[in-house]
Amino acid sequence: SICAATPTSFLELLNAFKKVLGDLRNSVGRQRKRYQSGLDKLAEAEVIVAHLEDDIKAMQPVIEQTSKDVAHMLVVIEGDKETAAITKAEVEVVKNEAASVAASAKAIKDDAQAELDAAMPALEVAVQSLKKLKP
Repeated sequence: SICAATPTSFLELLNAFKKVLGDLRNSVGRQRKRYQSGLDKLAEAEVIVAHLEDDIKAMQPVIEQTSKDVAHMLVVIEGDKETAAITKAEVEVVKNEAASVAASAKAIKDDAQAELDAAMPALEVAVQSLKKLKP
């Protein structure tokens, strides 16, 4: 079968084809720009990652030394904690001994005060008797 087309319908067909072709070209152009933008971002990221890898490699000896220093410091701190615990125990013993001595001293003081309090009236009597003897 033969398809007959009038010049007007043929021109409309060409215009429709041009419009669809233009739309497709625009769509493909936008997608191409998006893909190119994505590729550019990936290239930038690759450069940044390479710089970060270089930085990490350059810092690796410092990180290892710092790790060793921290481990050594932890050992020293543990030793200091043990020494501090021993010193604390010794101080506690001395504190308890000092408290015992202080309690004994207080008991002696209290006894002496009690004896002094008991002797004071006799002293007063003796002083009064002395005053009477001396004109």
